[in-house]
Amino acid sequence: MSLLSQLRRLEMFCAVVDEGGVTRAAERFHVAQPWVSAQMRTLEKAVDAALFVREGRRIVLTEAGRRLYAWATETLAGAAQAQRDIDDLHSGAAGTLAVATSMAIGTYLIPPLMTDLRRERAGADITISISEPAVAMRRVETGEVDFAVTTWMDEVPPPGVQAEKLWDEPIVLCAAPDGPPAGDTIDLAEVAALPLVGVPAGVAIERVLDRQLRAAGLAPPSYVIRLGHAEALKRAVADNGWVCFAPLYCVADDVAAGRLRAVRVADADLAEAIGLFSRDTSWFSPLQRAAVATLRDVAVRKRGEVEVR
Repeated sequence: MSLLSQLRRLEMFCAVVDEGGVTRAAERFHVAQPWVSAQMRTLEKAVDAALFVREGRRIVLTEAGRRLYAWATETLAGAAQAQRDIDDLHSGAAGTLAVATSMAIGTYLIPPLMTDLRRERAGADITISISEPAVAMRRVETGEVDFAVTTWMDEVPPPGVQAEKLWDEPIVLCAAPDGPPAGDTIDLAEVAALPLVGVPAGVAIERVLDRQLRAAGLAPPSYVIRLGHAEALKRAVADNGWVCFAPLYCVADDVAAGRLRAVRVADADLAEAIGLFSRDTSWFSPLQRAAVATLRDVAVRKRGEVEVR
């Protein structure tokens, strides 16, 4: 049996577990359900143990299945890393870098840093993907990416993932040039009377902001509309005279160009923490180490700016 077919079977086993059943796993791989079931039977025969039991309409892992799943995820993550290293050697590239990010961070914060890095390294293959933090974290676990840079949630990372808090990015109240509020400073209690635009409920930045507003004594705000991307939020604010909370890096260019105003909340220090996440067993290439060093240099500079203020 070839190594590739063995890895493929492990990948399919993990998909059955992750997707909660054979049907959805088959849909992910675009194969017939009976073929996936046959692969699972072959795997059980190979390890000489039942991996699943049925509880009502669900299938759940046995103890043997749980142990195999833990080992399989590590094996597949290591195989993905090894394949990238081998591809680098074969192509003669200066190295590959795959970074997972959350929406705003991957739109405004990370691309300028990584494009600067790319200009310094001819032949480097750099990919930045954007998703919710939970998805980015999963891609770190499986070895699909070298590391993730996402909103820090003060939650324990998954087993095998190490977390590093980089810096706190100020969150400001973003307003239209001629819209409310009248000044460039406001008390938090006054925000409740303003037409506030929000992001979809449950996304990371919404949870971070909601937690901080509650801690500062502001009841959950009512939103005139919720929009799923920072560009849409900024457009709605500018066109309608509304306001929104946004990390400063999202609106800095717009404020500098006079398209928007950044209003400081005088009695609350609102911030989005930026986190770096990687596998405990990650081996970083020179390119990957340079990318991490770039992020840490920014963190040092950002923390120094806070101390000066």
